[in-house]
Order: sequence, then structure tokens, then C-alpha cells
Amino acid sequence: MKTKLFSLIVILTSTLVLLSGCRKIDNTNPKVRTMDDLKISESFNWEMTREVSLNIGMDIPSVTYQYNKVIVTLDDPSKRGTVIFQGWAGNSNAILAKVRIPTGISQLYIQLIPNSGQGQVASVPVSETMTYTFTTPKTKDLKVLVGPDCSAATPAYTLSGSGNQTINDGFTYYITGTCSKNLTIKSGTTLIICGTFTGSLDIGFNPGDLMSYVKVSSTGTIGTVASPVTVQVKKSGTFQNWGTCHIAGTFAPDGYVENYNLMTVYGQYNMNGNSGSLINAGGATLNINSHWNAINQVTNGGTIEVTGDMNCNNSIFLNACSLIVHGFFHLNNCEFTNQTGYIKCYGEAFMQGGTGFMKLYDGSMISTYDLRVNADVQGFGSKNEIKVTHDLRFDGPRVITGPIETAQTNGVMVAGDATNFTSGATFVSFANITNTIPVSGCNPEGVTPPPAPVGNVYIGTVVYEDLWPEKGDYDLNDLVLYYKFTLTTNVQNKVTDIQIKLYVRAAGASFQNGFGIQFDKLVPGNVASVSGYNLKNNYITLSSNGTEAGDAKAVIIPFDNYENVIHRVTPVFFNTVLGDPVGTADTVTISIHLTAPMLTTDLGTPPYNPFMIRNMQRVAEIHLPDYVPTTKAANCPYFGTGDDNSQPGIGRYYKTINNLPWALNIPATFDYPCEKVSVLSAYNFFANWAESGGTLYPNWYQNLPGYRNSANIWHP
Repeated sequence: MKTKLFSLIVILTSTLVLLSGCRKIDNTNPKVRTMDDLKISESFNWEMTREVSLNIGMDIPSVTYQYNKVIVTLDDPSKRGTVIFQGWAGNSNAILAKVRIPTGISQLYIQLIPNSGQGQVASVPVSETMTYTFTTPKTKDLKVLVGPDCSAATPAYTLSGSGNQTINDGFTYYITGTCSKNLTIKSGTTLIICGTFTGSLDIGFNPGDLMSYVKVSSTGTIGTVASPVTVQVKKSGTFQNWGTCHIAGTFAPDGYVENYNLMTVYGQYNMNGNSGSLINAGGATLNINSHWNAINQVTNGGTIEVTGDMNCNNSIFLNACSLIVHGFFHLNNCEFTNQTGYIKCYGEAFMQGGTGFMKLYDGSMISTYDLRVNADVQGFGSKNEIKVTHDLRFDGPRVITGPIETAQTNGVMVAGDATNFTSGATFVSFANITNTIPVSGCNPEGVTPPPAPVGNVYIGTVVYEDLWPEKGDYDLNDLVLYYKFTLTTNVQNKVTDIQIKLYVRAAGASFQNGFGIQFDKLVPGNVASVSGYNLKNNYITLSSNGTEAGDAKAVIIPFDNYENVIHRVTPVFFNTVLGDPVGTADTVTISIHLTAPMLTTDLGTPPYNPFMIRNMQRVAEIHLPDYVPTTKAANCPYFGTGDDNSQPGIGRYYKTINNLPWALNIPATFDYPCEKVSVLSAYNFFANWAESGGTLYPNWYQNLPGYRNSANIWHP
């Protein structure tokens, strides 16, 4: 505000300054000399930002963790994009939020950082409501281990056609094309499948017979045992798969089974006798599309997935990678060792009694729906984890012992107590998990402590002309206030707290102005407490929670007079005249705690509804164009007087008759014009932006080539 009292000082000071460096430069539009020359549409709201609703979900079944980090940026995150939102999403936990973005932004980058699996980034066009769902990313084909060589010269012995045949001469036979026989292979004979085989295989004979082999190759022509195929492996037989193998019906081997690539058993898998074994080698996948009875010896260095139930009976089982069971998982007299292994059980994991045990070594993990402990579970080496999402029960004095953290969703046991955890073992709820076991190729779930609250930050500058209801000089520096809003959100993406940091960068006025913020979507009861305000001039009355008393909406007053937060070095203008000493200001930090957490879709987005209180006259509020006043100013006598053309009945506020504003919100740290220099002379494309209704040069305020007349912009 520049009153007549200071007119002579202003004229003399401005003349000297303009001659010495703050020289006016013509706007790029020579027909526009003053703000009054602008032709502004009545519908133009002078906004440089817009609210966008986000609905970000996941449909990635392999990611079972419900809190996966989502980051939304204005730019490509690989180039350190500007973060505008952080939150948490899961398969049944979509993000619903609102963000405020610069109007010139045409796309947002949405980045998923899952607790397990592969991260993703999506570029999504900006719209009023932006809906995006992350799905399972495409993966590379499974790496195939090298098996028998099928690229050699024409083999001496080949099989083809159909019918029944027994080969027992000790030679090596090949299938290079298509074969659909019922084959018996014994007495040291080897069959190498380099083509496609359908039929049945009976491999081996009795103990003492020479070992016979069937090898499904993946070199040269891909060796495939196609469905339907039945396989019987006897004590002197070995079945090796390096290719893609489909076994129909019940698979009941009594010999040796080795899988080095992809093998599917469509029936029940019964390991028989006392001499057989299974090796599922590193990187290989064994799918069992029914039940599995694991007996004797099993070594798993890849992934075994069982769609039904699994029984581990009288066996020695080493799991060094991933075991997934969709039914129940029962151990009975089974010596089961997890060597940095992962077990996922969608039913009940039952550690039964007898001579068996479950051992977890060095970052092993069991993730199960129910857990019943009737045999001790022992931990060794570094930390291990057991996660139980439903019932946890101990049958009597059985214990979980050693470096094992057991977590149940709510920290509740159906049966058992603290005495069931010994020698460093602990029991916690999911909310109090302390372990960190990273996601890996074997463990797609991993475990981490619950995510901490995140803070979403909004920065910008609000600028005011304070002569309202009279027009000012549009140097936009009567009050230049930098803001930083930090919204603290919980894992449900709801705001719990708001911190506001305010810094007065300039005060090119003689009025003693205050500043307030109205939360248009909140009532005072939504606010539990407000602290940090600077109120010294006794015209603001607060309620017990720190909001202003007597307002229908929640209103806070960070300071009632900016003279109490700035440190002047000149008596008239504060940081608006080039060459004057530079003043400083105190940062006003407001802390708001909400009564209950709220989604930003209900709360709104910063800077909400900021307003200046002109010269400590509480009824005289100056808001952004078309933003509603508080209850205190609802019947302000200045509406419709002077140059003001506010018409409360139709929701028109704080505009002149030719639609000029008294305040602007700029989503950046704004470099404002020098004293008495119109924004038109400082920013070359301001007029183009305003007259186009915001469609041209929406970033007019940025420091881009040709955008500014630097001599007309204040700088220290």
C-alpha cells in the first residue's frame, strides 16, 4: 500500500532507483501499457495451478504386501523429477488423493516401488480425475539351463512313431521329431528327447540294475515332453528335465527326479519308497497342480509351487529358495531346513510332533495364513521371520527359539504366550515388525518394518496488492509471502498433520497487514490443535484449539501484523527497492493436528484459501480471485466499492470490473517486480497469459530465455 503520506518519498526514491537500474522496459505487446489495457475474460480465475484427483491402484498378485510406495512427480523420476505426492498402495488398498499441480503440466509420472518384485513407472496424461492401475510387468523368458547336446550329427539310434517299445540294450536313443510311444527304458539305456514326445515312460528296473536315464533336452530343437505323458521312475531310473515337461496324471517316482528348467505335474505327486529323491535346481520351476507327498530327500534351489496340500513325511528337505503351497503345509517327522529360504502357505502351516524339526537360517522366512506349532522351530545365524496373518497357536510347551521374529497381524495368539519364545525369539504385531529381509529372486515378499508417515510438500508464493477496494500499481509486492506446506500422511494416505512455514520476502507497503488461511472444507471441530502463530496486536480471538473464534470454517491466523515478523533496515519499503539494504524475516511455523485423519479428497490442497488482513482491520480481507471470505468478512462494507466488483450473490469476489485481481498464487519461489514497476514490465508474457485465459505461457513466471526483464525484477 502506498499512501499519500509517502507519495513524495516514493516518487523521489523510485526515480533514483529507476534511473540507476530498475529501468522500465516495454512489454512485448506494445499495445498493452497498463493493467487496465488488458482484455480479461470474466471466466478467467487467474489460477496458475489446478487440482487433480488421483486413483492409483495395483493388481499384482505376486506382491502380497499392502504398503507399497507410490511417488508422483512432475518430471521423469530417472531425472530427479519434482515430487508432488507420496503414498502407499496395495492390491486392495488404492490411493485416493488430490494434488495441486501447475496448469502447464500435461502429464504426471507415477512410480511404483513395490515391497517385492519389479518397480514400474508410468507416464499418465493429466485429467481432472487420473486413474491408473499397476499390473504385473512383463518378464523375460526363464533362462534355460544347458542339457544334453542335440546339435550333434545324425544319431545312430532314434525313436519315432507310435506303439509300445522296450529299449534295454544300453545304447543312447534320441527323439528328434515327434514320438508318441509307450516306452520302457532299462538296463543302462539312455533316452534323450530333443523333439516332442507324448505317451508314457517307464524308467529303470529294480535295485542292482544299471541306471537308466531319460533326459529332456533344451539345446538345439527344444526338447518337450508334451501332455498327456505319464512317467514312472523306478529305483534304478533317473528322469532329468532341461526343457519344458508336462506330466499328466499321478506322478509316483521311486527313483531320481531332477528338474533344471520348467516341469509341471498335473496330477498328484507321490514320492515313493525309501531311495528316491528330487532335485529342483537353481532357477528351475516345478509346478504341482494337485497334492504333494514329499518323502525321502528333496533339495530345492528354485521354485516349487503346489496348488493343493503338501505333506512332508519322514524326509530330509532342504529349501534354499522358494516353496509355495496353496493348501495346508504339514510337517511330520520331517527334518526341514530353510537355508535363506522362503515358504508361502495360503492355508495352515502345521509343525507336527515326532522326531522332525523346522530350522531357519540366515534371513529365511515363512509367510502363512495359520500357524500351528507342535514341534520346535529353531533359528540360526542372522535374523529370520515368520509372518502369520490369521491364527497362531502353540500345542503345549513347544517353542520358537533363536533369532526369529514372529509377527501376527494384531499381535494376538489363539493359544500360547511369551514363554513359547526363547533364546532371542520375539513376538510382535505387524505394526511393530523390526526385521528387514530384502526381496530377492527366491523371496518375492520380503519383510520390512511398517512404513513411516510421509510428508507431501507444496511450495509457492502468494502476492498481494493491499489498496483494495482501490486498485494498486500491480507491482505485486505489497506482501510477498513464501509458503511451504508439509502434509503428513499415514499408511492409509490420510493427512494427520499439516505444517506450514511462512516467510515474508517483501512488504512494499506502509499498512501493517496480517495473514490468514481458511480451510474451506473444514469446520473448526476438524482441528485438534494449532500452534506456532505470532499474534501480538490483540484483534484476533482464538478458540481453545487454536483456530480463530467465530468462524464457520476452520480459520488460522499465522500472524496478525507482518511488522512483528520482519526485521527492517529501511523505514518505508521492505526488500522492494534495488540498492536498499536487505531485510530479513522470521520463519513462522504453524503446526496443525487434525482431530481425525482425512484424505486430501476431503481436505483439499495447499495453499487452501489464503488471505491478507489489510492494516489489521479484521473485516478487510483480500483473497485470491473468486475465493470466498471468512465469516468475519462475509458482510464486508467494501464489496462493490471503489474498483471492487465483487458480487457475493453469484460467487464473484475480489475482481475489478475488468476482471483484474488483488492477489495471485504462484507455484514457485517468485521473483517479484521492483517497487512501482508493473508486472507487465517485469515479465514479458504475463499479458499473453492473462488475455488468453491462461492457455498461453502458463509458466510466464519462470526464468526462461526471453521471459524476463531482469532490470525490473528485485534481487538482493
